[in-house]
Amino acid sequence: MTKAEDWLYEIKGRQRDGTQLEFSAQQFAEVRGEPWPNQPLVDFLESQVVDGLMRRIDHFLCPNHQCGETLDDGMLAAGECANCNFEFALEDEEPIVSTRYRIVGKPSRDIPWMIVVHGFNTRGTWQEDLSWLIANKLRYAAPILIYKYGWATLDVLSRPLQKRQIKSFGRRMRKAIDYARARGIVERPDIIAHSFGTHLFTQVLKDPEFEDLKFGRVITVGSIVRPDFDWASLAENDRIGAVLNHMGGRDMPVLFAQFMIPGTGPGARIGYLDKYTVNHLDPAFDHSEALRSTRLQEQLRDGGLWERFLTQPEGNFASDNKHTQTQWKAAWIGLRAVARLIGWGVIIVLGPFSYIRRKFDP
Repeated sequence: MTKAEDWLYEIKGRQRDGTQLEFSAQQFAEVRGEPWPNQPLVDFLESQVVDGLMRRIDHFLCPNHQCGETLDDGMLAAGECANCNFEFALEDEEPIVSTRYRIVGKPSRDIPWMIVVHGFNTRGTWQEDLSWLIANKLRYAAPILIYKYGWATLDVLSRPLQKRQIKSFGRRMRKAIDYARARGIVERPDIIAHSFGTHLFTQVLKDPEFEDLKFGRVITVGSIVRPDFDWASLAENDRIGAVLNHMGGRDMPVLFAQFMIPGTGPGARIGYLDKYTVNHLDPAFDHSEALRSTRLQEQLRDGGLWERFLTQPEGNFASDNKHTQTQWKAAWIGLRAVARLIGWGVIIVLGPFSYIRRKFDP
């Protein structure tokens, strides 16, 4: 095997596995045990750019060797580095060109189709933003079921009312899956759920009526799922794919969920204990920050957190801010009982008004 054939084999392997897709020529040489500088290797990489297998990415760096900051278009036009204030244009210094290569190819995993479900006391307008972003990102049609259960306020405090919502959600998903299969979409849907929607989804997974339903990858945001929820057994029984828990360091509502909403816990603040899952922590995020339009764009762009999780081969995804939690204990049952009694008091007093409101604004 010639050097060129050996290098091409390496690149094809990376393309297949979806790993180490972007690199500099020097990094590639180091991995392959090649000498550096290596002009034949650079020529080979450039030939792959011409052939369309790779894309060349040129970054311009500040010529001040004590700085080395990447220069954006504005800095290049101004001739000055905003980081160190070095006026390289006046000093007749040229920016340093740093060349990297990125292997081009289809994502190693297509997003087949998706079910998204919002939280309580919200219309879930982020679902429309997500649907639009997914539709514009993909080169193929990926149907998205936007599940809306209307305003859920006092309903979440009562197990019987919760059960009704769980049954409704499970049956709606079954209907959607059957509909997709009838139209030739046999792949499992991926799931994105927020807040109370995360609780509804996990309760559907636990309900024997819906044990035939199987899903792809799961993203939970603002999760009120108990940290000790058993995701691994569901994966072992082929019910779900990989699970990403997008946590927020300033997510306050989830801390109180277990006191008011039966069967819940602070999943978005504590994280999931199950090693099968990946907990990603954004310290500055509140309960819904990850769902704001600008954040959705960041997370679904090429190389974004959600994009990588949804498209990379199983086992290759890695969070750039992984959070590991090893233990969690629910709050004292007496304290939770008192909180639930208060909740029932609220239901008794405000329930009639909530019922009337939903008649006019479901």
